Amino acid sequence: MSLYDLYGPRVHGALWPFMGRTLPIPVYCRVCGDKSFGKHYGVYCCDGCSCFFKRSVRRRIVYTCIAGTGQCIVDKARRNWCPFCRLQKCMRVNMNVSAVQDERGPRKSKTPKIPEINTIVPKNWKTRNEYIYEIGAQIFLTSLRQCRFNESIAILPKADQNEILNKTWYQSFVLMAAFWPTNLITLLSGSNSSVERIVATLIASHRAMRLDSVEYNLVLTLVLCRPDLCGSAEFRNDLTAIGTNAKDALMKHAAFKSPTRYYGILACILSVTEDLAGYMKIIFFEPSVRNVPMNHLVSVIT
Repeated sequence: MSLYDLYGPRVHGALWPFMGRTLPIPVYCRVCGDKSFGKHYGVYCCDGCSCFFKRSVRRRIVYTCIAGTGQCIVDKARRNWCPFCRLQKCMRVNMNVSAVQDERGPRKSKTPKIPEINTIVPKNWKTRNEYIYEIGAQIFLTSLRQCRFNESIAILPKADQNEILNKTWYQSFVLMAAFWPTNLITLLSGSNSSVERIVATLIASHRAMRLDSVEYNLVLTLVLCRPDLCGSAEFRNDLTAIGTNAKDALMKHAAFKSPTRYYGILACILSVTEDLAGYMKIIFFEPSVRNVPMNHLVSVIT
């Protein structure tokens, strides 16, 4: 939609001298519908969507849909809900990725920066621990919902889904945490707790793999393809076939980047053991859910 369409010929003529990056009268952001006073990366969008797009492209963040459908509503009120769908909408309205990559970054300061020991906790959180519990709950909810939409799980009855997720939730949790916008690695690695530092190292090893979206989904499928945990015998062959196909696809895809990449990815997956699941519960859940077993939490998230 053009300024002519929005304001008519008379206003359009009045605005013509100002049609650079700054407009005297706001238009609608093409991504979320908020006010936009100019173009960012080739599209009229608000400062919030512009910064989100720039950050996502520069950091090469791989998001996943919080609902698992890829069809979340992106508007002013809900634009922060699902970063995956927000970035997809940025792409649909033709925001220019190359413009971000070609853009000059901030000038380097001559004064050396002091490395941060911890992530700054937002002002609306009273304590660091409360902030960590909230992030943990968001990751847990998002990762489990995504798992239930995965092809290897979606074909199964609810009881079999729960049985597999009870034994694999911690692997999908770490996988999701590695790509979460909040840097948990910084938040946990500066802690005095050895348990938190161990989990931070685990998440960091997954982030270091820099999985693309194809690898991410194939890895998740491999994690969930557990015919040994499936109580319904008629689905075990299906799970085995899906797992074999995912393994072959991952090997072929990873080989384009490095001959040994596939084995590095497998090593990452296998490093998340059931013992470490206990550490994750201590850090993210135990103080808030207390004695509620994890299998109950898994069963109520659909």
